[in-house]
Amino acid sequence: MPNNNTKYQQSIAAEFSAIKDRVRFFIEDRHWGEDGRYKEIILMNYLRRVLPNNIAVGTGFVKNHNNDLTSQIDIIIYKKNDPKLFSEGDFVVLMPESVLGIIEVKSKSTPQVLCRNNNSLSTIQKCHRNGEIIGKSEIFNGIFSYEKGMSFNGRVHSEQLVSQLKGNNGYLNHICFNDNIFMRYWISGRPNDDKPCFSFYDLSFHNIFSDQDTERSGLAHGYFISNLLETVYNIVAPHVLSEQYFEFLYPLENQKESFRKSGCEIIIDNDG
Repeated sequence: MPNNNTKYQQSIAAEFSAIKDRVRFFIEDRHWGEDGRYKEIILMNYLRRVLPNNIAVGTGFVKNHNNDLTSQIDIIIYKKNDPKLFSEGDFVVLMPESVLGIIEVKSKSTPQVLCRNNNSLSTIQKCHRNGEIIGKSEIFNGIFSYEKGMSFNGRVHSEQLVSQLKGNNGYLNHICFNDNIFMRYWISGRPNDDKPCFSFYDLSFHNIFSDQDTERSGLAHGYFISNLLETVYNIVAPHVLSEQYFEFLYPLENQKESFRKSGCEIIIDNDG
C-alpha cells in the first residue's frame, strides 16, 4: 500500500489536474493562449507554497555580464533578496547570480512541441541556450508538461528528441512528460559506468503498485518538484537535506532503479 509520502506525491498531480480542468470547463478550446498561461500560474502558485520565504517565483528574462539575454522564461526561481535589473509584479529581469531554477511549461509534450524549430529554437534548444547564457549548469533547468504526447514503450521513439538532448550538454536536466513519465540528467553517469546520461522513469500508479487502475495519478509531477526542491536547497541551505527530508522528497528512493526504463536511456558518449 502507498505510504503517506507516496500519497502526498500523488496528490500533487491530482491537484494540478483538478485546477486546470476547471479552466477548461469554462473556456473549452477557444482561448489556447489564456489556457496555457493559466497552467504556468498553477505551477507558479504551487511552488510559492512549498519554497522557502527567501525564494521568489516569477517570469521574465536573465541578462548576463556579456549583455546576452535569454528568451522569455515561463518560470524563474530566484533569490528574493538579490538585486534585480527590473521588477514589476511577477515580471523580472535578473542577473545569473540570482537564478536557482528555470522551467518551461507545456500543455502536452509531443515531439513537435519539444523539438520543432521552424526559424526559431525548439523548446529543448531554448532551454539549452537559456542555460548557457545563465552559465550555471548546477541550477534546475526543466520542462513541465501536463499531458503526455509521445510513446516510451521499450525505447525513445523520437530520434529528434534523442538528437537534441544529446546536443544539450546537460543544461536541460529534468523533463516531466506528464504525471507518469519523468526524465533526469545524471552527470555522474549510470549505475555501472561514469558516462553522463538521460534516464527515464515510469512512475505511473500502475507500474509502481502493480495495480490495473490506469486512471490514478502517478508520481512524475511530484518527483519533478522534489528534484527542484533538492536543487534549490543544495544551493541555498544544504543543511536541511536530512535523511528524513529525503524520505519525504523521494518515497520510492530505495527502489527507484526498478522504475528506470532501461531501453530509453540516452547515453552521452564523450569518446565518440
